This record gives sequence, C-alpha cells and structure tokens, in this order.
Amino acid sequence: MKRLRFDGPASTTAVLSLAAVLALLLLATVLPGCGGVDSGGTGQTVEDPNSTSGRISGFGSVIVNGIRFDDSQAVVIDDDGVMHPRTDLRLGMVVEVEGRLRGNSGEGTARQIQFGHEIAGPVESVDVPGSKLVVLGQTVLVDADTLFDGYAAGLGDVLAGQLVAVHGFYDPSAGRYSATRIERRASLSQYTLRGRISGLQGPPARTFSIGAALIAYGSVSPPPPPLSNGLSVRVSLNTTPVSGRWVASSVHVSQRNFPDNDEAEVEGYVSGYASSADFLVAGLRVDASGPGVSVRHGTLADLADGVRVEVEGVMQSGVLVASTVDFKRGGRQEFELHGAVESIDFGAQTLVLRGVTVAWGSSTRFAGGRAADLAVGARLEVRGMPSGGVRIQADSIRFER
Repeated sequence: MKRLRFDGPASTTAVLSLAAVLALLLLATVLPGCGGVDSGGTGQTVEDPNSTSGRISGFGSVIVNGIRFDDSQAVVIDDDGVMHPRTDLRLGMVVEVEGRLRGNSGEGTARQIQFGHEIAGPVESVDVPGSKLVVLGQTVLVDADTLFDGYAAGLGDVLAGQLVAVHGFYDPSAGRYSATRIERRASLSQYTLRGRISGLQGPPARTFSIGAALIAYGSVSPPPPPLSNGLSVRVSLNTTPVSGRWVASSVHVSQRNFPDNDEAEVEGYVSGYASSADFLVAGLRVDASGPGVSVRHGTLADLADGVRVEVEGVMQSGVLVASTVDFKRGGRQEFELHGAVESIDFGAQTLVLRGVTVAWGSSTRFAGGRAADLAVGARLEVRGMPSGGVRIQADSIRFER
C-alpha cells in the first residue's frame, strides 16, 4: 500500500482526504443493511416480514417449521378471533404466525399467533390396526408423530361416542385429514369442521357436503358468502342433527393468504398439481420451478397431489416462489422443549416439562449433568420423538444453567 506523506503544501489536502476516508468508513459501519452478521458486515441483523404456517414442534420460544419465534409479546387468538394466553398453545397444534425473521438466524419475533382445529365433534368409529378414526363423518389418519391429550394409551383408548378436537392437515385430493394432535373433550357447545365444499345445492335445499357430513346452511344469519364446490370453508354446527343433516350456525371462507414480499413457510398437502411451477400447498399457490431450489428428502419429480411438503420462499403476486421444498415423511418429526422440570418419576424414568411427559432411557444422551441430577425446578433442553402419541422419548437432555 502506498504511504501518504504529510510534508509540504499538500499536507492539508492529504489530511482532509484521510479524514474523508475515515468518515466514509465510519458511516459504512453504522448504516443498516450494508453487510455484517446476516446482512453483509455491519454486525446488525435485518428483520424481514415473515408468515409461517405449520405445526408447533417446540417451546422455549414457539418453534414452527424450524423457526424459533419469541412469543413473549405475541397476541394469541383462535380462529374466531378470541384472545388466549400463550399457555393455551400446545405441541402439535397447527398455527399461523405473523412476525419478523432475523436474517438467516432461524429466529424471529411473533406479532400474532393464530390457532384452531380442523374438526371438533363426536367420534363415529375407531380402527386401531388401520391407524385411523372417523370424526363427524371425516376420515382422520394417525401416524407416529400424532400427539394425544386425554388418552393414556393414544389411539387405543379412543372410543366411539367420545368428543374430540383434531388438529392437523387436510388432504383435498383424498378428502381426509392427517392428525398432528387429538384432544379429548368433556363437552362441546358446538361442533366445527374445516374442509372443501362438494355437492352444493342452492335454494330451496341449501345444503352442501364436507366429506360424509351433509350440512344445511339455510338458517345461517347473516347469510354466508357466495359458496361454490371446491371452496374451503370453516363451519360451526349445532350438536344435534336434523333429518340426517348437520345444521350450520356459521360458514366462513377459510383461505390462507400471505402478504406479498413476506418470507413465507407453509406445511401441508399438495393439491391441484399441474407442474412444479403450478400447484397448491394448504390452499396456497406455489411455484417451485426456479433455479437453485433446494429439495430435501425427495426430488421435484416426487411432487404430486396428496404428497405432504413444507415449502419456504417469498410471496410474489399471491404466489409462494419456493427456495426450499422439504418432503415430510411420517415419523421424522423431532420435538424440542425448554423449561423447568415440573415433576419427576425416577422409577418410571419420566418427567413433566411444559405439561409434556418426557421419558429417558439408556440411549438418552445427557449434557451438563446426569440422570441422577434431574430434579424438580431444574432447567432443561429436551429433544426427542413421540412415543405412542402420549410422551416424548428423549434423544438428548441438556441441563441449562
């Protein structure tokens, strides 16, 4: 590098030039978005708008689709807009999170979290060998990742006639649901169902079907929005059918719609597949044909109606332009919990953390302590897979100091 000289008449100019250079360098270090950690060199992290839809797979922060959202200031609402405390959120619930994502950190801040179930109503039949049940006329599939609340033995404890709420993903191509969480309910003031309309009959009948449920909507007040076959709706129903029809008290269009320019992630079933440039996931149109799309656990040739995926990308003109497509296979979901031990049973080798039963065994890896150090109040990080739908079998337990 050539040295600057400060002797003679030119020294004042040289000093001024050096000062200007130093000022520019200082300015470059404080301007946001000019580089650094997650932004090219400033040490400042850019926060981008983010919309995410998927199952809750962890707490400490709320973890959805691998993103850790700080929910300390989030507004939590249900599908009817009723506010809830954060403690009403549970593992396996499918939620929509609106917030901001901090660069490439995989962490963000949630502004609003909305949750709801796909079905709430009576169990009509249970097929344990077939890993499925029928609720309110809908076929519900259960897999290794399904969590149960109120059932000590999972699906084997579910009986016809019981009331349940089912969280999960709807597969329009097969007209069935894949449960991520099933909760037993002692009572329900109304039944609810989310799905696609078929067999629509206008006046005077005013009926439509969702799966095997025949629904009369003539008494809905105010009248529902314009209805059509294939439209995704959420319906509230009186709990007593009339002449073989469930009577609707409300009908709402249920269409996912993320803002343009948001970074977005969505998990759900593919439907309406035309090509990798044109298909739907959970009702959201997706284009995965661009260069450099990352694909996990499969190839783009595996895309087809009825395949479950998680897609990450950016919303452009109402289309999710994909950067990543991850094929979701049952039994691969890892759950993560952070918090203080609420109770412990050394004989059964189980503990309760954030209301979830966690089991450990000889294959569980411990860090920062041993099994003998477990105690009520100890703060832990637990990672593991569901076991029988009623507990998390810990792969690792780390003591947090």
